[in-house]
Amino acid sequence: MKLLSSFVSLGVVAALWTGAGVARAADPTTADCLSANDNSIALRGQHKLRAARAELLICAAQTCPADIRTECARRVGEVNASMPTIVFDAKDPSGNDLSAVKVTMDGQPLVERLEGTALSIDPGEHAFVFESAGQAAVQRTFVIREGEKDRRERINFGSGSPAAPVPVAGPAPVAGPAPMAGPAPMAGPVPQQQGFGPPQGPPPPGVDQPKKGGSAKRTIGWVLTGVGVVAGGVGIYEGVTALGKDQDSKDAAKAPDATQAKVHSLHQDALSAQTIAIACGSVGVVAVGVGLYMILSSSGDSGSVQASRKGFEVVPVVSTTGAGFVLGQNF
Repeated sequence: MKLLSSFVSLGVVAALWTGAGVARAADPTTADCLSANDNSIALRGQHKLRAARAELLICAAQTCPADIRTECARRVGEVNASMPTIVFDAKDPSGNDLSAVKVTMDGQPLVERLEGTALSIDPGEHAFVFESAGQAAVQRTFVIREGEKDRRERINFGSGSPAAPVPVAGPAPVAGPAPMAGPAPMAGPVPQQQGFGPPQGPPPPGVDQPKKGGSAKRTIGWVLTGVGVVAGGVGIYEGVTALGKDQDSKDAAKAPDATQAKVHSLHQDALSAQTIAIACGSVGVVAVGVGLYMILSSSGDSGSVQASRKGFEVVPVVSTTGAGFVLGQNF
């Protein structure tokens, strides 16, 4: 129960942190705010979501007029929801992971290396070039759809290892003559069962036979509970990582040599880690709730004595505002 409460609290804190925003490197003037607001509208209409979000972050600053700041902050959430993301999984000719891969999109640098995180991409058709030291460059073209999240694409450098040869079946062995059957043994008295083994005859009154379904249901429940705990742990780790990256972007904004590109990159890393934290926390809550429900409810299926039907029942509950389970009692 304490673990489930921690997962729910993590999801609430992460959701509130999303709307808080990240501080920018410079304080825009009123003229800058008006210009950024107009530019974001034009860029959004051209489906240039990354550039539109950068302009919205400017006009959502605290130094902008209140009405413009509120509207820009609202539209930042809309652009983030529509922004497609993609994860590239690079492999060398032996099938090993590659991270030192430079990615260029439409002739412009996208990232200097792959870190396994989701990259924000504008919707539409884009030409990508993947370069790694000692490997021939790989060119791929993808059509990115608006609102598509965490699309995964594998990038293979060089030729993979040759497939293992299929073994050729040999000739079937020739069957020999069947052995002759000897005389059947004489039937003797059936020995009376003693010691081990299930008792013979029908069960006594008031005792039910064990049901096989309860064991399988309980096993699935433990598996789901384990998956939920792991997902919750990942969510906590990513949440802490997101907070750390947010602080890094704030520190970078205060540096004398701060640039908009650097601050924007740190801000994007914080948003990506935050999205993963929310997703893993939600999955962990639901998986643990369903797993505990299956474990507790299977006890009634596998028990041998059914003297009473009184007991507790755990029912998972999932809604748009959170996830958890309800504990009740049958009378």
